Amino acid sequence: MTETVSTPKHRELSDGLYWTQECLPLGTLTELGQFDLEEWVEADEDVHGCQNAYLLSDERNLLFDTLTQPNGDDVVELIDDLLEGESLDYLVISHPEANHAGNTFTILDAYPDATLLVPGEAAGYGSGHGAEHELYHIASDTPADVDQVPNEIRYVEPGETIDLGTHTVEFEAPLFPDHSFTLWMSERTTNTLFTVDWMGFLHQSSNCVTLASDLDRDVAVEQVFRFHALAFPWMRFADLDAIERAVDDVRDRLDPDVIAPAHGMVMTDGLDTYLDRFLEAVEALSREGEPSNMESKLEYILRPPEVDR
Repeated sequence: MTETVSTPKHRELSDGLYWTQECLPLGTLTELGQFDLEEWVEADEDVHGCQNAYLLSDERNLLFDTLTQPNGDDVVELIDDLLEGESLDYLVISHPEANHAGNTFTILDAYPDATLLVPGEAAGYGSGHGAEHELYHIASDTPADVDQVPNEIRYVEPGETIDLGTHTVEFEAPLFPDHSFTLWMSERTTNTLFTVDWMGFLHQSSNCVTLASDLDRDVAVEQVFRFHALAFPWMRFADLDAIERAVDDVRDRLDPDVIAPAHGMVMTDGLDTYLDRFLEAVEALSREGEPSNMESKLEYILRPPEVDR
């Protein structure tokens, strides 16, 4: 099983909106024997996790997330190609995790006039307890003194908008945060909702950078379950009624035409079907959090450490 992240692929979703994706092969079904994946993957087919970033090319250009550090130079080269000599005006970080923000300073170094937009305490989680985060820990090439970085660095909050020309983005409070600083984004012209970790799922190796509606096989609840079990451990103990109300909020208030996650395929058709599969997945996940199922896990966690004496 290889664990080397692929170089970024890309496709244009609509005029000026580009989807970039890098994949991490996780192994074949045989190697992932603990997964119940026969429904959507062949025995000798690699399963991929993925990381997405999105580029809006307009009168002003904006990149949402950075992909991972092994692809830093490739990401800059890809942005250069897609912008055809134009400069990057905004780099937006959805939250300060390495797989979302790892190339921050590589990209800022390539585009010294770009403004870095990051979610801060204004995201609604209050001050103190490290709420005013720094970006020092997200990349090995982080400068010793971020104050010396020539780029403007600005905190943004839900409700703030940026006019790019044809496109306008708005920052959204996440209805399903995986991280206390996570910030969603929407784009009004295409009515795209960028949901960061929410609505991610594993995919087959033959289906990289493929719209969910064009996949070889339909997205299975198992795919959605496996990803959210990893990225949203709190969902094991979530109030299912509250989860359903939040999904209704996505359907009724945000009402996107496109859902663009950071770790799955872009969904452009039949969004209600994918939202229903998420509800099935989180219902199954909640059963893992029931006391009878947690007992063995607690026994394992609380076992005496095995120490060589």
